[in-house]
Amino acid sequence: MEGGSKKKKVLFRNRSMEMGGTENVLLTILTHLDKSKYDITLLLNYYQGEFLDRIPKEIRILSIGKGVDSLSKNKIIHFTQKTLRRIKYYIFQKNPTWFYKKHDLLNLDIEVAFSHYMYDDILNSPNRESKKVFWYHGDLRNSGFSFDDNIQIINKMKRFSAGVFVSYFSKNIVEKTWKVHLPNSQVIHNPMPIEEIFKKSELNELFDYGKIDFISLGRLFYQKGFKDLLNAHIRLIREGYSIKTLLIGEGSQKTELKQIISANHVEDSFILAGYHDNPFPYIKKAQFFVLPSYSEGYPLVIAEALLLNTYVLSTNVGGISEMIDSKDHGILFSPGEDNVYNAMKWALEREKNSGNKNIKEKLFNKNTKIFEQINSLFD
Repeated sequence: MEGGSKKKKVLFRNRSMEMGGTENVLLTILTHLDKSKYDITLLLNYYQGEFLDRIPKEIRILSIGKGVDSLSKNKIIHFTQKTLRRIKYYIFQKNPTWFYKKHDLLNLDIEVAFSHYMYDDILNSPNRESKKVFWYHGDLRNSGFSFDDNIQIINKMKRFSAGVFVSYFSKNIVEKTWKVHLPNSQVIHNPMPIEEIFKKSELNELFDYGKIDFISLGRLFYQKGFKDLLNAHIRLIREGYSIKTLLIGEGSQKTELKQIISANHVEDSFILAGYHDNPFPYIKKAQFFVLPSYSEGYPLVIAEALLLNTYVLSTNVGGISEMIDSKDHGILFSPGEDNVYNAMKWALEREKNSGNKNIKEKLFNKNTKIFEQINSLFD
């Protein structure tokens, strides 16, 4: 370090490192932050998730509870262990000082709540002098909490030293809907590992699914709109279109989607591919990327599809309009099954355009500025 200056000690807080947009962004930041400037610790509620193995070795990883994979397969013992795990986290929330002292975390310079579920933990940190930073990734109106509960979230945001919204949409929604001003916050779009994406997209496909017309990617739960995608696919099949849709991801809605697939006999044309560590060869191969979500912040998967020259069909939610500003790149529409169906049908009948000109250079320049913003925030 120049002049013998010490590294800044930075703590990131998140629930786990399971596959998800927030975790993907966190992984990118952890990978690309300057390790000569920052001594970084990642503190998780539970040591679990597909992304754990991808965290750089220079990052110290701590957890309050064990991961679900380490729990017993016996139902009674498993339930007991999960209950004890929750109790352990409850004790941590009530008195975090013992944990901080045990793991030498009482001299942190910066503490980051990387999701709104971590706001209380960071605000209750025994490090009273640390710079505390919140990150907000979505549309607060769709947080799952009531209007009054969201006011409490906003009041917590005000108590942080600084804050980050991942899109102008997210920040504007909070300030306009709840009539507040958050001068301690700024907008920093999600960064992406551009060179890694290109490199991985050139690797051989793990499975050969054949021709892919539509592809989508994400955690399988209702808010992502994958049921709309499946029903739209079924309608197109019934109309005689010979198409294949690939859905990559795991989640709580998987059983329901499998039942619909089976009941409509579309097992050969709508593929639930599960989790893939490297989805990029499939995104690159597909004709169209579909995001049918009802709520988003600034989803990196859209930028990934654009980078790989795959035309995007997306609902106009969150900050996606800040990513797609031309019909050369994709089209936006309102959420809902009919709209997903109409977009897919339009895509099948459209003339193929020449692709996303200069998109790599544009995204690379944007990415550089994003990391400059993050470093400035921490410095």
